[in-house]
Amino acid sequence: MNYADSVSDFFKSPKWMMNLLLGGVCVLIPIVGPIVVLGWLITGFWARQDERFETFPDFDFSHFGKYLERGLWPFLVTFVVSMGLSIVMVPLTWLLMIPMMLIGGLSSGHEANAAGCLGVLVMILMMLVWAVMLVLLMLVLVPLKIRASLTQDFAKSFDLKFVKNFVALTWKEMVLSSLFVMGAALLFVCLGLIVFCIGVYFATVLTYFTWTHLHKQLYALYLSRGGEPVPLSPKLSEAPLAPAV
Repeated sequence: MNYADSVSDFFKSPKWMMNLLLGGVCVLIPIVGPIVVLGWLITGFWARQDERFETFPDFDFSHFGKYLERGLWPFLVTFVVSMGLSIVMVPLTWLLMIPMMLIGGLSSGHEANAAGCLGVLVMILMMLVWAVMLVLLMLVLVPLKIRASLTQDFAKSFDLKFVKNFVALTWKEMVLSSLFVMGAALLFVCLGLIVFCIGVYFATVLTYFTWTHLHKQLYALYLSRGGEPVPLSPKLSEAPLAPAV
């Protein structure tokens, strides 16, 4: 895994500044904007044979519809899986919180102190549960999003055998990549806030690029360790986009 390249490769395009600007403007569009940016990145990473980032396709609003189509499937997969996790986690949180609220409300004196200590332990337990669930979410979402990007199909994205094999072969790298992206995203946002706060939108573009770059590396690592390749959707070869010049 080459983490430095996942950031620096963005700046190899001769028009990286314009790509950052147009992508940041696109992110301003609620919901649709980030999907379009993701579709542009899918086009650059998965829909072409040329691996050089000097020829990475420029962001072009004339391909808005094609970007939207290509980014829709990984977005839907992420949304559905995240909603499924929420359905599990929200009731679990209340199951842990309600007894503590009742104990705290009925306690006094030494009992209140004991209830307070118990409350701290419950909070720590909740944080650990959330951390475990987020790690599990990440381990599931990465292969699902990669498969959704390659197949361009919602139903075909949910291949449990593929997810199981992908996690078994690359789980350590997935965890490290996720930690790197979180740290990088925090840095990008802080730098973006310096630019009158509007730079946050441009930071989103760079974060998406970094994460998609790492997805491509993880998939290559998965294949190198004996993983079964995912058939590339013919939709990714439709209306080829001109590379940067």
